[in-house]
Amino acid sequence: MSVSKLAPRMVVIVMALSRKVLGIIMVAAASASFMVGPAAADPYRWCAVESGGGTNCSFITIEQCRATISGNSGSCEPKQILPSHLSPAARSAAPKTVSTTSSGSSLMECVTNSCRINCSHKIAKRFRPKWCVYFQEPV
Repeated sequence: MSVSKLAPRMVVIVMALSRKVLGIIMVAAASASFMVGPAAADPYRWCAVESGGGTNCSFITIEQCRATISGNSGSCEPKQILPSHLSPAARSAAPKTVSTTSSGSSLMECVTNSCRINCSHKIAKRFRPKWCVYFQEPV
């Protein structure tokens, strides 16, 4: 075979390989972008609520939060943030907020078993966890 006949075939082979390599690079880049999402999320998931009403949401683990409030008569609660980029299904499943006319604040609906048990009207308010103030009293 002559060089002139071989050159067009080489160009076709090189172009086909470069398309495959480019496709692999694009898939790898897309996979890497999905892995960055959860790692870039806010790691501070726990809040210390002091008895005086102050809140500090700078704890990664509940153990850190408990160590901070020990001896200060406070409590730890999960950080309550509803991300803005939720799907419609996830947004409808998230706790609802309801305006109260007396104080103008909004309370979340008590939907978990923990909330229903701990924040029940059957439990005296002084024995309820402090985080119950953020939820409607379950029915």
